[in-house]
Amino acid sequence: MNPHKPTAAEHAIGALKLVELHLDFPTVIDRATVRGASREAIERLQQPQDANARHLPALFCALFHRLPRGYVPHVTVTTDPQRPFGVVVTDPADNVVARQLGKTIEGLVELVAAQLPLAGAGEARA
Repeated sequence: MNPHKPTAAEHAIGALKLVELHLDFPTVIDRATVRGASREAIERLQQPQDANARHLPALFCALFHRLPRGYVPHVTVTTDPQRPFGVVVTDPADNVVARQLGKTIEGLVELVAAQLPLAGAGEARA
């Protein structure tokens, strides 16, 4: 099992909590520990973010609009430059019904829609 790797924001929150503990209990949490944690958090916050991450809200909205009611899209960026986006779709019972990698938002939405069952008794999807 992989241990949880905190995000940059979670790391910064942890450093701020250490500051609070140091202020309340200076003999328990020493200054060097607080400085080290704060420095690491600042470095992580200043690291460049994945350029494709800014497109995730648009991908989520496009999928959410296209999916049947109750289906939930889960979106992420990948390390593959040819297919930088990943999607997993779950149904109302939390079963995975589609998963796909893609290069563009529009193309990925179409690929995912093609994997879903047709609604009802044969009528076209909305």
